[in-house]
Amino acid sequence: MTTELNITFDTETETQNFALTEHARQRMGQRGVNEEAVELALHYGRKIHSRGAVFHVIGRKEIAKLGDEHPKMAELDGVQVLTSTDGEAVLTVYKNHDFRSIRPTKRRQRHYH
Repeated sequence: MTTELNITFDTETETQNFALTEHARQRMGQRGVNEEAVELALHYGRKIHSRGAVFHVIGRKEIAKLGDEHPKMAELDGVQVLTSTDGEAVLTVYKNHDFRSIRPTKRRQRHYH
């Protein structure tokens, strides 16, 4: 079951709709992340394409850049929103300050001698 989460970007005249999966809503409740935090991460977060999904993350750089405009950003350090590659669904939400875990590991090359 999915519910719609309407994201309206103020700086652009663009409205994006993300389907919020039941799993994502459950994790938001468990991890204390509200819909406003998800909206801020989707709008202002750094996008990282990895592992067949898109990560929208809020880190120190985003807070330093946009903290004056949005004071609530300081509380969102480490929020990560995982969306599908087509940008239609929010898959899960969590907090993690280590962005290195997002990067895919390098595959070992096999040597046949």
